[in-house]
Amino acid sequence: MDNRLQQEFMPEEVIEEVRSRTDIVEIISEYVSLQRKGKNYLGLCPFHAEKTPSFTVTPEKQMFYCFGCNVGGNAFSFLMKKENWSFVESIQNLASRYGVSLPEKELSPREREANRRRQRFEEINELATSYFHDLLLNLPEGELGRLYFEKRGVDLDTMKSFRLGYAPDRWDGLLTYMLERGVQAHELAENGLALERGTQGKGGGYYDRFRNRVLFSILDRRNHTIGFGGRVLDDSLPKYLNSPETAFFNKGHHLYGMHRAHQGIREKGFALLVEGYMDVIALQKSGYPNAVASLGTALTREQAKLLRRYTQRVVLLYDSDEAGIQAALRGGEILRDAGIRLEVATLIGAKDPDEFLKRYGVEDFEIALSQVLTYVEFKYRTIVQETPPQTIQEKAELVVKLAPDIIKVGSPIEREGYERFLSLELGLTLEAVQREIARMEQKKPKKEQLHEYSQQKRVSSGKNRDNIKDEIIYKEDTAPPSPTVYLGVYRTERLLLRLIIENISHLPRLKAKLGESFWKIPEHQQIFNYLNQEGKLPVHSDENVQSRLASLLLEELDISQTERLLDDCIKGILSTQAEERVEDLQARMATLEKSGDMAGAMALLKEIGERLKRGE
Repeated sequence: MDNRLQQEFMPEEVIEEVRSRTDIVEIISEYVSLQRKGKNYLGLCPFHAEKTPSFTVTPEKQMFYCFGCNVGGNAFSFLMKKENWSFVESIQNLASRYGVSLPEKELSPREREANRRRQRFEEINELATSYFHDLLLNLPEGELGRLYFEKRGVDLDTMKSFRLGYAPDRWDGLLTYMLERGVQAHELAENGLALERGTQGKGGGYYDRFRNRVLFSILDRRNHTIGFGGRVLDDSLPKYLNSPETAFFNKGHHLYGMHRAHQGIREKGFALLVEGYMDVIALQKSGYPNAVASLGTALTREQAKLLRRYTQRVVLLYDSDEAGIQAALRGGEILRDAGIRLEVATLIGAKDPDEFLKRYGVEDFEIALSQVLTYVEFKYRTIVQETPPQTIQEKAELVVKLAPDIIKVGSPIEREGYERFLSLELGLTLEAVQREIARMEQKKPKKEQLHEYSQQKRVSSGKNRDNIKDEIIYKEDTAPPSPTVYLGVYRTERLLLRLIIENISHLPRLKAKLGESFWKIPEHQQIFNYLNQEGKLPVHSDENVQSRLASLLLEELDISQTERLLDDCIKGILSTQAEERVEDLQARMATLEKSGDMAGAMALLKEIGERLKRGE
C-alpha cells in the first residue's frame, strides 16, 4: 500500500529525535568554511556579505548566530533559510540523513493515483535527461550539439552542471530509447516529450517533440528535470521550443537556473534577471551564480513571488532591442507590485549579457552593474527617448504616467528623491510634482491606499531591532505603536530568560513575582510562553524568535550567582513597572490582544483601570 509523509502533523518526539541526532557543525560545514575557536566554530556568514567572520556555531547548544546580521537558530532554521525549505522539508532531509523513521499515513485512491503519476513524471523526465545528456557528451550523433556549445564558450563542466543535452535529427530517437526501458509512447506524449500523428486518439502513431536541437534541462531546486527548452541548429522554425504545460509543469511558476541560483541570490544579496538560457549559463560561469531567466515567456506574478522568497532586490538585464525594453517595462511593473526593489542595467555595445561578456569581459560588466538605473529612472528615460515632452501638458502627462510607480515606493526619502528627479528633469517645482502625485494617490481605491510597512530590517545593534530607548515601530497603519523599551529593561529580560533556560526550576518563582505577561520584547514573551507551556525550548518557531534564542544562548554571561541575579532582575522589572506610563501599558495590552493572549491583556486592562482611578 502506498503511503506518504504526514505533513500536517509531526509528533514532538520525532522532531526531538531528529534534532538530537543532528550535528549542526556537520550540516553547516557543507555551506560555510568553519574554523574552531575554543568551544565554538567561526566562519563568514552565508546570509550577508562580510570580510571578517562573525558567524558562530556552537555544537554544545546546537545553535548558530551571526553577530553581523543577527540571524540565528538551529539546524532546522539554517536549512529553512539557506535552502528555502519548509520546516517539514528540513525534517525530512535530516531524518533521511540520520536514519530517523518518519510517520506515514494511508493515501486515498485519488491521492495514490496523483502520487503515482508524479513519480512516473519524474522517472520519465530523468530518463529523457540522461538520454539527451549522454548523447551530447559521448555519442557521435551529439557532435553537432558539442560544436554548438563549444562555439558558445560552454565547457564540459558547465554542460554537466546544467545537464545540457542534444536531440538528434530523428523522428523516433527518444521514442525508441524509452520503449526499450518500458515507457510507452502515450506516456511520453502526456509528459510533453512526444506528439501524436494525425487526429489525437486515432492511432496514427507518435514522434519525438524535440529533434535536431540543443536542449536546456529546466531543473528544480533538487536538480531534477521538470521540462526542457530546445534551440534549433539551423534556420528552421520555431527557433526555440519549450516543453508544454502539463499537470506537473507550469512554465510561469519556475525560473531557469534556479537550481544553482537559489544559493547564489542569497550570497550576492540580489538576483540578476535575464531573458535567455545562454545568458544564465554565461553569467553563472563568469562568477554570477545569482542569474536566472523566465522560461521563454513574459515574466509572471508567480515568478516574481518566487524571487521575492529569496531577495528584495532584482537587477534586470534584458536585451537592448525594442522587444527587450518593452519586456523590461512590463516585468518591472510585476516585480514592483511584488514588493521588489528593481534596477535596470543597460549593456551598451551588445544585445544581451552573453554577447557582452564575450566581447568586453567581466570587468566591463561590473562597471555596467555599478551604473544601474532605478526602475523609475529607466521608465522615464525610455518614455522621453520615444516622445520628448515639449509642452506643459505633455510634462504633466509624464508625471501622471510615473505616479503609480512612485506611489508604490515605501521609503518617504526615496519617494521625495524621485519627485525631485522629475522636478529637475522637467523644469517644474517640487511642490507642483508632489501635488500631482498626491492627487493621483487620492484617486486610488481605499484598499490600495493602506500602506503596508515591511518588517524592520535587521541591523547589527540588537537594541535598535527591539525598539530600545525611544524608537517606535509600526508594522502596519492600523497597528498600535510598540511600547518604548529602555536598554536596562532589554538587558534584564535577556538575563531573566537565560537564567530560566539554564535552570527551568526558577520558573514558578518568576511567575509568582511577575506573572506571565510582563515581557516587553515580543520574542521574549514567545520564548517564555513556550518554556512555560512545554517545559523546554522551541525547536520550530518564526525566524525572529529563533534568532533571538540563538543570540541568548551564545551570549557570554556570568550567571554563576544565580539567586542574586534572579532577585536583582525581578526587582528591576518591578521597579520599571511602577514607573511605566499608561500609554505604554495600553500599547502592550494591544500587542497581547493581537497575539491572542487575552488573559495577559485583561490583567493589563485591570492595572490600567487602577492607575486611572489613582489619577496617574
